[in-house]
Amino acid sequence: MVEQFEKGELTAVSLSDDAPSSDRRAQARHVTVLRVAKLITPNGEELCLVRDISTGGLMAHIYSELKVGDPVTAEFKSGHVAPGTISWRREGVAGITFDAPVDAEKILSGDDVASNSYQARSPRLGIKLRARVRVGGFYRAATLCDISQGGAKIQPADLGDIGQPVVLAVTGLPAIAGVVRWRDADHAGIQFDIAFPFKLLAEWAATVQHRAEPGEPGISITDIGTH
Repeated sequence: MVEQFEKGELTAVSLSDDAPSSDRRAQARHVTVLRVAKLITPNGEELCLVRDISTGGLMAHIYSELKVGDPVTAEFKSGHVAPGTISWRREGVAGITFDAPVDAEKILSGDDVASNSYQARSPRLGIKLRARVRVGGFYRAATLCDISQGGAKIQPADLGDIGQPVVLAVTGLPAIAGVVRWRDADHAGIQFDIAFPFKLLAEWAATVQHRAEPGEPGISITDIGTH
């Protein structure tokens, strides 16, 4: 779901025990694939694009104003969670030093904790905001509870039957069409017809937390369609 990145923007696994530095050429590494992760920060949840990872830390593109010394927790599609601290910052790139060593290759593969279908899911951000949902020819007031590139969870639940076409409108994002994928007593899940572009969602999430309503954020990575 990450599209049109510059040549060479792939996640790399370093053989060093140190956290990645800003000089990628100085590190022995094995290039794998580009990885999206979620950062849980003092301000909320946001997306990052991991460029290098080692047992000691990672280097990533970030889209918020995180500063050196800020505590963060990186959560990966494999289900692994790694708390750490911002150790350096340069323009849109930052280094994170983990609080404890990790198995970098295992984090990226996820073979020990996840099935292939789970690995394919996109990070879900717990962001609670007012929204509108168009059902047929009418808009209804709603609350966005969480969102990913693939879908969103909203309240209320009574948006129509499973498969009902809808359009979600949230301030700061273009309206996006989808269908009702699931419902329970309190929520409904919308699966988007077309995945949100990664950079658009990442930049929006980095600036939206000050508008978020009070509430407990969801911190697990999963695709909205599986709820």
